[in-house]
Amino acid sequence: MRSFKEMYEGFIGAVSPDYAYRIACELSTNPAYFNNAKLGGRQAGSRAEHAAAEYLCHEMKAVGLTDVEKVPARCDRWQFNGASLTVNGREYALYTYATASTPAGGITAEVVYAGRGTRWDYEGLDVKGKIVLVDVNQRDDWWITYPMLEAQHQGAAAILAANVGGFAQIADDALNSQDICGPTSIPTCSIGVADSRAIRALLEKGPVSGTLIVDNEVEIGKGVTYNIIGRIRGKRSDYQIITGGHYDTHFYGFQDDSCAVALVLAMAKAMIESGYQPENDIVVCLHGAEEWGSSYTQFDWTVGAWEMINKVHPEWVGRTLAFINLELPAYEFASYTTTYSAPEMYSLLDTFAHHSPCSPKPVGCFPDGVLTEGYQTYAYSDDFSYYAAGVPSAVNGFLLQRDMKHVFPFYIDYYHTQYDTRETYNGAVMDFNIKYYGALAMYIDQNPALYLDFTAQYTRISRAMHEEVLAQSGVDTKEFRAALEELRAASAAMKARILAVNGDYEKACEAGDGAAMDGLRTQGRALTAKNLAAFRFAQKHLLGLMYEQPIVPHEAPQETIELCEAVIECLQRGDPATAVDDYALTVNNVLERYAMYFSPEVIAVQDHMVWGAENQDNLYWGTDINFKKADVDAATRSLYRRYHDAGGDFSEEIAVYRRAIAAEKTKLRQSCEAEAAAMRQLAEMLK
Repeated sequence: MRSFKEMYEGFIGAVSPDYAYRIACELSTNPAYFNNAKLGGRQAGSRAEHAAAEYLCHEMKAVGLTDVEKVPARCDRWQFNGASLTVNGREYALYTYATASTPAGGITAEVVYAGRGTRWDYEGLDVKGKIVLVDVNQRDDWWITYPMLEAQHQGAAAILAANVGGFAQIADDALNSQDICGPTSIPTCSIGVADSRAIRALLEKGPVSGTLIVDNEVEIGKGVTYNIIGRIRGKRSDYQIITGGHYDTHFYGFQDDSCAVALVLAMAKAMIESGYQPENDIVVCLHGAEEWGSSYTQFDWTVGAWEMINKVHPEWVGRTLAFINLELPAYEFASYTTTYSAPEMYSLLDTFAHHSPCSPKPVGCFPDGVLTEGYQTYAYSDDFSYYAAGVPSAVNGFLLQRDMKHVFPFYIDYYHTQYDTRETYNGAVMDFNIKYYGALAMYIDQNPALYLDFTAQYTRISRAMHEEVLAQSGVDTKEFRAALEELRAASAAMKARILAVNGDYEKACEAGDGAAMDGLRTQGRALTAKNLAAFRFAQKHLLGLMYEQPIVPHEAPQETIELCEAVIECLQRGDPATAVDDYALTVNNVLERYAMYFSPEVIAVQDHMVWGAENQDNLYWGTDINFKKADVDAATRSLYRRYHDAGGDFSEEIAVYRRAIAAEKTKLRQSCEAEAAAMRQLAEMLK
């Protein structure tokens, strides 16, 4: 019987980053896998996405995966065929969002510059039937959805957006595309900053007309994306480990996410070639429709993954030990690397990285190594769909820096532009990530008991408590604390049992005691079943969203109360500027900022998408976990108009915030009561 160390060394020796690079290049350069010959694009349900799915099926079989299948899942279909703007005989390149097309002959209309595209930028402008040109900074200001809807509301025929900050800063000709998080609306395109400047220079000399042609195919409810799966069969198939990435792309998508697709195939290839026989099934799942997959929803990305775990294979919840997702895994973002995960996986990841002799160390990259303080997975990749559904999930640290607030520079410069090409490739990073995440999958596979540590839930909820606000809202804080302590005790006891079984198993392996190993595996599977059921329960009752930020559910009303009270304090001393700048802008996460800058009709569309009763079956990974908005928009808009009215009478605005506080206190009490009950039930499940 081979030891784990021997199996690990065999896997490491079989890893081929050259194979991974070849696959990534094929996916990011072969015109058969793009919808537009010049600018690329492999969107949800499109011809190119389907062609890539066929190729990946073939490649899975070639590396030796079994049970390979192309699993259909529902999506809205988007295919970008091409777009251009012609002014005075000069053609300007454009890339679109998942929005409307023009007629085949295009739209010939006057081009009008509308600043940042807010409602205030349209004052004195007549844009009816015209093509609007705006500047956007989607990181620091607002998503493209809002200037698009504002332009439509103002009567524009189409909108062109130049990324003056936030994204696509690598070059003045860089184009950019993101998900639209809205309805199909009017034709909406990205234009390079240099081209935008050229058109604005013409506008300074007088009226300018142009012909806009947008060839987009957006079909609501008629799309099919494919999730491609293959297996390495384990000794038993009652549990499985999933590794995956997504294969739909904007532009050429070398890092995002062709390299990840290549990585998981290279990982599987090395396992098979090294003769690794897993205890549980190892599943490779390559998802479609990650970048965008549905219209008229705030939660329009990672649709293929959401459909897979909620609609196609919901039985995977409870039998999947872990989903290890990969994103942009061949780029050295910093001197260190991390793994984002469900909090219950923090201890497992730390133990693997720093205490397992079979944990690969970076060579030629990440000189500061692997950091494992604990980084909660965010809502920006496929792992979140699995996580919210109840599957322990993790993803390589590809987006946020160590502070979990600021993005890596790659996302300001290259992300979702035509510059995401193989020139960004770092072979040492690819080599390390294949080995590291492959070894992690093997480590999880080999341990008899799945190491989920629910003391992380205790820590997470404790840190989320503002006891003064809870008490003032009528929450029984003693009862809440008692439930929390009950969860801590049960979690600590379960953790000790897991560590004991896994520790004894390691000793039995070293001694070659097969009978003891079999008995410990039986004990471990019983603990694993308990842990997976508890994990699913915890996410259903203790995971919330504040717009796109994962939270403990009570944090949303708690934060809103604190912010509204701070606004009132400022207004009572006649200081609307501080009220707006420091507090009102962040009520409802970022939504009040949008309410100040865009028309009520635009905000009404956003609110209906998220909270409208008729749209609740279109929320995907936001279903049942998103916060409820505080009704303060009227006061927010009023304060914006009265920004310089120092010393004024703000009694009407104060009344709005006080009503909101009363409503939020009710939400807070209800949320804390539900959380306390859930913590007690979770504790019972762990006993």
